[in-house]
Amino acid sequence: MLTIVLAAVALAVANPATAQERPAPSVPSTGQSVLASLVADLEQRNPELAASRREIDMRVARIAPAGAPPDPTVSVGYMSGFLRPPFFPSAGTPDAFRQVGVTQELPYPGKLALRSRVAATEADTARWSYEDTRARLIAGLKSAYVEYVLVSRTLEIVERNKSALEHFRGIAEARFTVGKASQQDVLRAQLELSILLERVAALERDRVMLQADINRLVYRSPESPVPVGDLVEPQAVPPTVEALQAQAAERYPALKRDEQQINRGQQALALARKELRPDFGITFTTQKTVGGMPWMYGVDFMVKVPIFWQRKQRPMIAEAAASLEGANRMRDSTLSEATARVTQEFAAMTTSRRLMELYSDSVLPQARLVLESATAAYEVGSVDFLTLLTNFITVLNYEISYQEQLMRYRQALARLEPFVGTEFIR
Repeated sequence: MLTIVLAAVALAVANPATAQERPAPSVPSTGQSVLASLVADLEQRNPELAASRREIDMRVARIAPAGAPPDPTVSVGYMSGFLRPPFFPSAGTPDAFRQVGVTQELPYPGKLALRSRVAATEADTARWSYEDTRARLIAGLKSAYVEYVLVSRTLEIVERNKSALEHFRGIAEARFTVGKASQQDVLRAQLELSILLERVAALERDRVMLQADINRLVYRSPESPVPVGDLVEPQAVPPTVEALQAQAAERYPALKRDEQQINRGQQALALARKELRPDFGITFTTQKTVGGMPWMYGVDFMVKVPIFWQRKQRPMIAEAAASLEGANRMRDSTLSEATARVTQEFAAMTTSRRLMELYSDSVLPQARLVLESATAAYEVGSVDFLTLLTNFITVLNYEISYQEQLMRYRQALARLEPFVGTEFIR
């Protein structure tokens, strides 16, 4: 009977594939459909993303007014003596007259077109800012969901091994009862069981926190259930960090946003220089005097001369030049940050992948063999219970470490997505 129990316990510990590949039996959907559904909910319901969309609408609505000419001015006038009623001169006041006029301001050629282009560029900036926000939120959602799934799997592994450890404790108690084991074996088994219970509590806490974070991103109640599904194999990743850095320089939405800011700064500088040019105005008036005189008309042409350019237009040019320089420096900063983050995430990804391969190809198989050997030796009394228990805990720790590296590998891929514009996690 002891041999059967030990063999069953060793098999449960040495075969983690079930915990790694099989989803919770109560969840019928796959990880792909669950994650795709969460991403769709985020795009539809996330308040920050909705605010970014309204920012685009606001910027687009400004384009047409920016390029529209000034509104004309309509004036009505009357001139007569002080003792005469206005607008109703009598025949005895031949010098009185009524006047109607229309004035239209004409900005210097090119100003309206530049203002329209500045507004259109600001709308493009808002669009790329929206894309950057969207990519960042989706990456955060994927990272949280990957951790949520793998924490749930780790919890399953710990729960399964807790049952195996309880079997070990029962065996130690039985052997102690018949005088074949010491009380220390029972106490050590109880201690390791308490440690596993502590780990279960920590994992359950992490799962609740991750569930609340996922629900925050999709704008749902923190207590809303999040299904645990399979994680499909990620997309292939370029083999070198240089390739990823090149993709980031070409596709990173924040860089596109900063480039639009540079375009906007160039256009604003050109517009500020245009303000040194005079604006024009034209007035058309018609008037009629009393005494049978016919209606007459007049045309006035006006020029707005920027004689205070040193106090007005010159500071405007300096402001636009400083804004353009700031936009250039901001783009350099964004590119530097993107390059550094891509390098960091690539290093994290490759390190986790190597550790996963190390665990799966050598460490875990060797640890399982050691546990099987210790189990067989314990059956015949060649090793003590503490040796068997130590090997058991070693395998469990390696199983959890493998899950941690798998989580870090996929999280690094998720964090790479906003920079390189490629979907690795689905």
